[in-house]
Parts: sequence; C-alpha cells; structure tokens
Amino acid sequence: MKILVTGARGMMGTDMCDVLAQGHDVAGVDIEDFDILDGEAVLEAIEALAPEIVVHLAGFTRVEDAEDQKDEAFNANAVGTMNMAKASRDAGARLIYVSTDYVFDGSKDSPYVETDIPAPINFYGLTKLFGERYASSLNPRHLIVRTSWLYGPNGKNFVDTILARAREGAPLRVVDDQRGSPTYTYHLARGIRAALEKGVEGTLHMANSGETTWYEFARTALELAGLEAEIKPVSSSEYVTKAARPKNSVLGSLVIGHAGLEPLPDWKQGLREHLARREAAQ
Repeated sequence: MKILVTGARGMMGTDMCDVLAQGHDVAGVDIEDFDILDGEAVLEAIEALAPEIVVHLAGFTRVEDAEDQKDEAFNANAVGTMNMAKASRDAGARLIYVSTDYVFDGSKDSPYVETDIPAPINFYGLTKLFGERYASSLNPRHLIVRTSWLYGPNGKNFVDTILARAREGAPLRVVDDQRGSPTYTYHLARGIRAALEKGVEGTLHMANSGETTWYEFARTALELAGLEAEIKPVSSSEYVTKAARPKNSVLGSLVIGHAGLEPLPDWKQGLREHLARREAAQ
C-alpha cells in the first residue's frame, strides 16, 4: 500500500516510517514539506502523493506548554487534523489518527476502554479530543488510535530525561499516584501497521500491556540501565504542574482481540528494548 505519514521526523513518526517501509511504499512528510494549517496546501500534497492511507502524527505534543499556548496547540491538533481529514476523504484515503489517554479525566478505577466517555482535564487532552471528532466526522474511513505515556529514541522523552538527570547526580522526585501504560514507539508502530493491514476502523486503544506509576517506571529504568540515584516518590499535590494529569491513564481494549490483533508486549519489555537500542547507538 502507498502510505503517507505526517510528522515523519518526530519521535513516533521516525519509527512509524521505518516499520511501514517493511512491505509498503511510504512517503514521510513534516513541517518543512507543507503546513497542516493550510487546507489548500494539504489537499494539493495529498492529491500529488495519492496515498491509500494517511497516518497523521503531526501535532502539538508539549502538554505543559499547551496550557499557555492554547491557540497554537488547538490549531495544530484540531484544525490541522480537520484539514487532514477533509483532504484524505476527498482523495479516497483512509485516515489513521493517533490520539492520547489524556482525553480521559482519570476518575475511573479500572482501565479505560474504547466505549468510555472522554472528559479531558487539561487543554492538550481537549485539543486531541477535538482532533478525534474532526477525524471521525469528516472521514468515514478512519481509525483513531489512543495510546499512553509514549517514549522512544527519536525525541525528548521521560526515560531519557530521568537517566540523564541520574547521571548528573541530581536527586529525583517522581510522582507515584498517577498510573498508566508506558508505550514504546517501535511497539506502537508495529501495532498500527497490523491494524491498518487488517483494515481496522473506528476507535482503538493501543498501549504496552500492564500498568505502573511514573515513579515505578523511573525506578525500573534506572535499574535496567544499571544506574544508582536518589529517587523519591511524591504525590501529585507535591509536584505541581500547569496541566492537570489524570490519576488513571491506563488503557484497556475491547477491540484488539475481536479485530484479530495481538496485544502489545509488556511495558517492561518495551523499556528493555528502548535501553538496548540507546546503548547500541552510542
């Protein structure tokens, strides 16, 4: 299949292009190629490239900054997705839109599944929810993939930040009352490839299996990397951020099994592979 990937030089986009290139004709584009806020430019690019599938990854990902840069965040995540949805529809292409666990408020005691009602508590989550709505309403042939706590070697991420601070000898204070499913970009890319190859449409939750807290995630990363550091668990009330975070970000799925897809590997396996990949690149 001929597949267009936006945000191709980002953390997720880099792995997505590499994984899709194994058996498909992939065109990766980024902000230097065209502006997703320019509807005419988007349509012209998609018509010229003529993809069968558009994997839309471009967007505003800085959760804290979204609270202050509301126009920029909304335009990138909502208006940009609206343009991609319209253009992909008009070109007869399927649209894959990657969204976030932050569309939920975190009040549920069990993992969030595809039928749960979104209720974001930060502005980033709200912009991604608007993106979902534009994707689903403007292109009937869509797949919305929600994921959680994404990290990978091709961009700034929680794991590498923790390891860098530990090597500097800085004391670490990490929140221990927020739960989620850390997800490795390479595993998610393989999962999305399987979903689009099977023609799955609608909404799908896809994250590495299992769950943990940010503190346990950080502590495990330090252990696997062979680093010793002073690390202290703290509550959300002790670690104040501009953007409110849901206490429960764990994603489950009612769809994966019925769609004939395999669950992603356990989050610790993703972490091991990420660290091994970092070490091999050094």
